[in-house]
Amino acid sequence: MLQKVGRNAMKPIRLEIVTKVLTFFDYCSRCETIFDQAGLRNKSRQYDMEEYPPDVKEEYAKLSDWIKELTRLYKHRLAIRLIDVQSPLGVYKSLRYRVRTCPFFIVEKKEAYTGWDKSQLESLLDKYIRSALPSKLRSPQSSPS
Repeated sequence: MLQKVGRNAMKPIRLEIVTKVLTFFDYCSRCETIFDQAGLRNKSRQYDMEEYPPDVKEEYAKLSDWIKELTRLYKHRLAIRLIDVQSPLGVYKSLRYRVRTCPFFIVEKKEAYTGWDKSQLESLLDKYIRSALPSKLRSPQSSPS
C-alpha cells in the first residue's frame, strides 16, 4: 500500500548501501523450535559469525554502527536499503556506478559515495534532504520591512 505524503511532509531520501552482507543459515521452523528449546540457536549463529575473516567482521560491525547512527540522526527522513554486493543487483549497481570497493552508498539513485568519512556522507544526505523539503520550509522567510 502506498503512503500519501502530505503537503508539508517530506518524502524520505533513499539511501542504498551496497556491501558484503554476512549470511547466516536458518533452519526450517520445526528445527528452529527444537534448537530454541535446546538453547542451540544462538550457538549456531555465533558459529556462523566466527567463520568470517576478521576484516569482514570488523567492516560489518562498523557499517552496522553507521546504519544505527544514520537511523538515529535522520529518523523518518531516510529510507535505507541494504544490498549484497555479490547479488545480481549488487553487481549491477557496482557496474552502473563504476564502483569497485565496498561499502558504497547510493543517494536517490543519483550519486554514489565510497569511503568511511561520515561527514562526507552526511553532507551528501543533507544536500538531498534540503532539496526535498517543501519550498516554504527550505528558505527562511523574509519579514516585511
